[in-house]
Amino acid sequence: MKAVRYHEHGGPEVFRVEEVAKPVAAAGEVIVRVRAAAINHVEVDHRAGISRFPITLPHIPGIEFVGEVDEVGPGVEGWAKGDRVTPFLLGSVGKFLGIDSPGGMAEYVAVQAGALVRIPDVISWEDAAALQVAFGTAFHMLFNRAKLKIGETVMINSVGSGIGSAAVQLAKLSGAYVIGNSSGDAKLAKAKGFGLDVGINYRTQDLVAEVKQATGGRGVDVVFEHVGGDMFQKSLEALAFSGRLVTCGGHAEEVVPFDIIPFFRGQKSVIGSFVYDKDEFETCLALCARGQITSLVDSVFSLDGIADAFRRVESREHFGKVVIKP
Repeated sequence: MKAVRYHEHGGPEVFRVEEVAKPVAAAGEVIVRVRAAAINHVEVDHRAGISRFPITLPHIPGIEFVGEVDEVGPGVEGWAKGDRVTPFLLGSVGKFLGIDSPGGMAEYVAVQAGALVRIPDVISWEDAAALQVAFGTAFHMLFNRAKLKIGETVMINSVGSGIGSAAVQLAKLSGAYVIGNSSGDAKLAKAKGFGLDVGINYRTQDLVAEVKQATGGRGVDVVFEHVGGDMFQKSLEALAFSGRLVTCGGHAEEVVPFDIIPFFRGQKSVIGSFVYDKDEFETCLALCARGQITSLVDSVFSLDGIADAFRRVESREHFGKVVIKP
């Protein structure tokens, strides 16, 4: 079968599309024929060698993928060839697919049957591939960790990203007033099409001043933060008294400046968020199947276009998720 691999760390040029052995289903496993896989920024860090998740080279990336059951291994019940499926990110044993094992940027992948989630027929392959990490992460951050309530005000950082665009939709669906920011006016305009109430261009506007103006000087109840760098401190400054900042990462810069005095005087909270659970992901699938949320696909590439697909992600010009179709 064909698979994307890299044998050394570096830029997009290290990717190779190679012929490798097709996996065989062991006991408790199924083989999934991959129909689509989405790129996540953590895979940029893996390839560059700067991630804090260790991987073994050569590596097949792809933590988020969808497809059809192609082969059912011994002892597997409840699944049959042709079923439309996607594996839960953490698998069934708490290990990341595409990090601790070969990922979905290949024609076939071996998956523990206990990790499988059924994809409703009304959701396309591309939309399904772009849904899990973005919406699962955003759902967990907003509702499980930050406890966002109807009527509260939330600021979503980087609304053009996969999780940012998902968070806008989920926050709006919950009855929140949604402020969002981006580096470009075009992305803000797109975000207003699916729920953004106020858009702020952080390159041309003073982010904190604009938030205070939009909230009558109060600030926001919740900040949805995943950027890091200088954005982290600005996000804290945009919070109202007793506001909550929930964070799941910091690709701009992971070690950030932090002003302690206004933080404790304002009784603010910083809340960490990591991944999501299977029930939260299945809730998002149901919302998508009912048309209450929309999976946002920026562009689609073939396996042979893998380097260009990653360049698209790293350019930060994309809106939503970049998808690979083997």
